[in-house]
Amino acid sequence: AVDLAAMCAQVLALLEPALRERAIATRVQGSAQRVRADPVALEQIVHNLVGNAMQALQEVPAAERQLVLALDVQGALATLAVRDNGPGVADDLWPRLFEPFVTTRSKGQGLGLGLSLSRSLAQPMGGSLDAVPLRPRGVELKLTLKAAD
Repeated sequence: AVDLAAMCAQVLALLEPALRERAIATRVQGSAQRVRADPVALEQIVHNLVGNAMQALQEVPAAERQLVLALDVQGALATLAVRDNGPGVADDLWPRLFEPFVTTRSKGQGLGLGLSLSRSLAQPMGGSLDAVPLRPRGVELKLTLKAAD
């Protein structure tokens, strides 16, 4: 059992210098129970999701950069939604977003493995990772895991 909120706080603390340097305002909202997860895999997933959001936010003016980590529990499931207000994802990339080597970044700026890896890490833990567009812009990446007993 891993405390999802504590894991988010740990990753944000680790990335705090880069978040501050990039003028990204962060907010954690909600609460979550402990989840059934491998702590190393969970840390990698959260790190990848926050890192992707940080990269996306580089594309918007500094005064507008918002990163939200929303925690929730519904029955036997706990969720972490990482939301950014970056430029979003081109319509033609949505169906392939979780495929290896698919990236929204400029050439040489990323391999396109983070989301694919994150989904691969979530599935053996009984979890899922999905993405939805936000309006007027941005992306929500939603990790769902089984709540611990």
